[in-house]
Amino acid sequence: MESEAFIDIIHFLINDIGLSLSAIDLGEKLAQKNKISLPIALWSYGILSTDDLHKLYAYIYKTNE
Repeated sequence: MESEAFIDIIHFLINDIGLSLSAIDLGEKLAQKNKISLPIALWSYGILSTDDLHKLYAYIYKTNE
């Protein structure tokens, strides 16, 4: 079962960044394969821009305060 925080991040990626569920699924597979975090996998494979990566990290930081 996935954590509530992870589900919130997925919702942020879909609703605020505009990623599709299939793009997120691909990012998850790449993250697991390469043993890296989801945000870095999405960014390093060009799924997220640098600006979107910054927004994602700001969201994660804000929700973990």
